Amino acid sequence: MDKTLLKGLRALEILATSERPLSVTELAQHMGIVKSNAHRILQTLVAAGFAVPLQVAGRYQLTLKLWSLGSAVAISTDLRQLAAPVLGRLRDATGETAFLALLDGMQVTFMEIQPSARAIRVHTAVGARMPAFCTSAGKVLLAFDESTHGEHEAIALRSEFKKILKQGYAINRGEYRKEVSGIAVPVVDGQGKVIASAGISGPTDRFRALAVKAWLPIVLQAGADISRQLGAKS
Repeated sequence: MDKTLLKGLRALEILATSERPLSVTELAQHMGIVKSNAHRILQTLVAAGFAVPLQVAGRYQLTLKLWSLGSAVAISTDLRQLAAPVLGRLRDATGETAFLALLDGMQVTFMEIQPSARAIRVHTAVGARMPAFCTSAGKVLLAFDESTHGEHEAIALRSEFKKILKQGYAINRGEYRKEVSGIAVPVVDGQGKVIASAGISGPTDRFRALAVKAWLPIVLQAGADISRQLGAKS
């Protein structure tokens, strides 16, 4: 057990539940530790962006970072619950594994999976992480997130982002794993912000041109259905 981490988490709890900002001495008293240790913990929290020092009497208070993280967890939990029935219908309509994914830096995290009932299918676990630039789920999120459009990107990738933005969906044809392909569309919240991607994935030999053409309207409708539940305008 990491005692240092536990002390930092305890300090967060104390600061979060305090009616006013606390000094180093007060935090030390609450935690039953010496002032030097309390000061070290506070400096770590400041460096990590969880706390800020105030001008008045050397007191410290939390930033909104903790609230932001908690809100993100709540949103992702609600989003999974909203998306699950839609993804179930998407899976049934296409016969392929349906997913909901979020962007995390340059990786994509799969938040909800409705697995295909077929004997040969893609096996992806909830919580699985993959490189965003070579998966349909990640590419559509990168394309709609301008903060990721840096000079370091390859010209081909920037060109593909433009294509994704124009057509409203991304396709992966065995780019991450040769035997796996997928289609993904954006999920939009009530403010018009793309917050997730939804789509299907399966064996590459089943994602032929005619099949993809037939599935596209169904996948696009699923993304629109989830977005509508989040308050997005039609």
